[in-house]
Amino acid sequence: MKKFFLFFSLISLSYIGIHLYISNFFARAGFLKNNTNKFFLIIAFLSIFSFFLRRKFNSDFFEILYFLSFLWMGYVLIWSFFIFVGCFLSYFVEFKKIFIGVNILTFLVSLISIYNALKLPSINYLNYSSDRVAKDYKIAFISDIHIDFGFKNRLFSKIIDRISAEKPELLIIGGDLLDPGFRIDENIYKIRDLKIPIIFVLGNHEYYFGIDKTVEIAKELNIKLIRYESFNYGDLNLIGVSDIRTEGLDFNNIKRIISKYYENKKLNIIISHEPLFFKELASNFDFLMLCGHTHCGQIFPFHIFIKLIYKYFCGSYIENKSFLYVSSGSGSWGPVMRFLAGSEIVFLNIRKDGKNNS
Repeated sequence: MKKFFLFFSLISLSYIGIHLYISNFFARAGFLKNNTNKFFLIIAFLSIFSFFLRRKFNSDFFEILYFLSFLWMGYVLIWSFFIFVGCFLSYFVEFKKIFIGVNILTFLVSLISIYNALKLPSINYLNYSSDRVAKDYKIAFISDIHIDFGFKNRLFSKIIDRISAEKPELLIIGGDLLDPGFRIDENIYKIRDLKIPIIFVLGNHEYYFGIDKTVEIAKELNIKLIRYESFNYGDLNLIGVSDIRTEGLDFNNIKRIISKYYENKKLNIIISHEPLFFKELASNFDFLMLCGHTHCGQIFPFHIFIKLIYKYFCGSYIENKSFLYVSSGSGSWGPVMRFLAGSEIVFLNIRKDGKNNS
């Protein structure tokens, strides 16, 4: 709890600081600094408190306020980036033009970002070859939908329709399916119509939502939640790892888990929400690994900061005989915005006896 309080305090102070930075930009353009400071500080504190209000009062009004607060957060982050670039360019270009350009760019990029987040995720086909399978397999992989608003229920329903149309043998959900605010309805129940095994591992947001509630919902939806255990499907051995950082696991913990469930004669697929310890594990085992969590940055320029935290940030990686894919996710967290990091549904075609993986 102490760590969470320190983390939240740091994030809140940084967020308030960004608002003051934007206020200063407006003051430089001729607006009264006292007025701009008051305006941006009120908005900053209101958006921070809306997160608590939504949890305390689970009503439509506070859901809308919560939604708008997150949109504002995304807008502010894009705004501050363009202001930073604009302040540098102001040494060479008239400030009035910079001010107008920054505000127009921020508005346009924000609109594009919202559109990207609301549209159906793109389809990404991956091919993987293995001499440990006797037949070909087609697997659907989704992660990071973060269902916390009603419209995301409808998006989830469309994602299930798209998966159904591809006729995979197996669906893997790589965590962060649920978020505080989740409400089950007919759109969510549609997943039961797939009639294929559905495998699910915990992401960090399932812990925020509540593990007990997550377990009950998984049972209700006929989803197999694997927590430090394996699931066999033909030639495939799926090993589930719950969110590594939330569980406080180190490499030795993970190695013991993999060693316990690893099967030499099968294709081992490690499903881990966070893309951690890939290189270390690849020095000890041969496997395919599927991860999410990073959202591939979700909103530029977050790509830069996420890359500093996660070496395996987005896309495909190979170490020795092991292959990792980090998905950008099928939804969005926080601001319903995506810029230069589109959402995706991954279809993995596992083929026997081939050599090229991509």
